[in-house]
Amino acid sequence: MPERADLARLSEGQVLYPVDLTRAEAAALNGSRLVTAQPDVDGWRVTAEYAVGAVTRGDLVVRVSPKIGPAKVLALLARAHGIRGLKVDAETVGLASDADLSTVLAVLFAQEAATAMAAGPLRGYRTEDQTLPVLRGRLRMREQYLRRFGLPVPLEVTVDEWTLDTDENRRLRAAVRTLLSLPDAPRSTVHSLLRLDRLLGEAAPPSPGAPVPAWTPTRLNSRLHRLLYLADVALAHASVESQPGATQTHGFVINMAWLFETLVARLLLENDRRWTSQQSMPLDSAGRLTIRPDLLLQGTGGIAAVADTKYKLLDENGKIPNEDAYQLVTYCTRLGLDTGHLIYAGSGEPPEPADVIGASLRIVVHRVDLTRPLDRIEESIHTLAIAMAHTRDQVVEVAEAFRRLGTPTCSPAESSNCRS
Repeated sequence: MPERADLARLSEGQVLYPVDLTRAEAAALNGSRLVTAQPDVDGWRVTAEYAVGAVTRGDLVVRVSPKIGPAKVLALLARAHGIRGLKVDAETVGLASDADLSTVLAVLFAQEAATAMAAGPLRGYRTEDQTLPVLRGRLRMREQYLRRFGLPVPLEVTVDEWTLDTDENRRLRAAVRTLLSLPDAPRSTVHSLLRLDRLLGEAAPPSPGAPVPAWTPTRLNSRLHRLLYLADVALAHASVESQPGATQTHGFVINMAWLFETLVARLLLENDRRWTSQQSMPLDSAGRLTIRPDLLLQGTGGIAAVADTKYKLLDENGKIPNEDAYQLVTYCTRLGLDTGHLIYAGSGEPPEPADVIGASLRIVVHRVDLTRPLDRIEESIHTLAIAMAHTRDQVVEVAEAFRRLGTPTCSPAESSNCRS
């Protein structure tokens, strides 16, 4: 019979049953979005499906290790957030291959901070309204009259402070405190994060539950870009939850299906700015039904291509699930396309395209192997972008261009025999 300690050694896609949990613990695990806990005859059935990471609630620790390793997941996550050139490997991180995702992120953040902060923290101007005994900055005449009733002092002024209390530093300090709240970081990393927190002491930490100030990449904060992107990763996927009378819950959870979709969308967009993601549109004339394709390619005459990402494995024969095909057929019918694309995470050769009976519609399946080096993944997405662009709209555009030139056209299959 599985023990509670086995929950700390789960792997992606694993099911553990039966597990002895209280109702409060099961509810906390379901709320964490890391695993699902369902009651069964002999106990709770805990399923780790598409999410990886770790959740701690009191003395209960649940860890789900990704199949491709935590360092690779964070490298893909960083790339999906726009971080280029971040090397995440065992030599760089200096941790065991089975280390927690949050631990790897904390080490990476501390290492990047040591480089980015070598010249000291970034200062900037912040406009503030202050009440001072002497004139400094700009006098706010209206407030001076309404609040001081004509008295000469104190003065209501607006000043531009040259300070460490900038949006960038506030965000960095929030990320530092989030990483410090997560368990199991190496002692040296904890010390580095504490030093960084003291270094940014003038930056006001956000209040619990308050939104963290956003930041904008500029030339002035260019040396902090990678560190700020890592801060985005930490703030987006780490959480500390506490309810009155309940034990505090710590978690760092990454949904692999979301990561795969976001990574593919970003790399496609970098190859061709016409790609968009998660665009909702009505399905029926009354607008009661909607569709939300993962990826759309905007052509000159409308939507030129549609694709859906699927973080799931095909069966041994490479057969795609029926529900995936039904969804894509709906998209293509609504958009008036004769080709739809399904992008799966996995290795091996994709199955042959499926031609739908009763409709001039073809379903093309692609595979992206996430175990390959990041540069090879980028190359495969580049090739995929070219393949998906050759749809009906592109053929029409080429034919129209040839017509204007007075040159005979041919189909793509006959293009090798055509005269240029």
